[in-house]
Amino acid sequence: MNRVLFSSMSDHWETPSALKDSLINELDLTFDSAPLKATHDGLKILWIGAVFCNPPYSKISAFLKKGLYHLANGDCEKLVYLLPSRTDTAWFHDYCLKATEIRFLRGRLKFSGAKSSAPFPSMIVLFNEWKISDLPMELI
Repeated sequence: MNRVLFSSMSDHWETPSALKDSLINELDLTFDSAPLKATHDGLKILWIGAVFCNPPYSKISAFLKKGLYHLANGDCEKLVYLLPSRTDTAWFHDYCLKATEIRFLRGRLKFSGAKSSAPFPSMIVLFNEWKISDLPMELI
């Protein structure tokens, strides 16, 4: 078992390249807001274009709010998130259930660089629109 997947040692896991390439090609994604070896903090920059986001899993809610703010503001045209399939969380109910589309991935992902598959299922969450009125008050 890969104990680090259950721990706080790291929550930065590189998207499997085949999955990321497939999403880029299908959805014409142009910007990665949280690349693994980023020289920027995805929470402090402007998100533009068609955005892919595999956020640090300790900051999922913050990355959802950030992207949805930029989508509602017209800065980006779509958001595509790779997230753990945690349907019992507040962020899932507050944001993901209002998504344009949710794709639950079959099986468990093997993140690039990991020795074994993740101990949790994953999902792709797509947003093509978001209303300012749906944003949390602290973001308006």
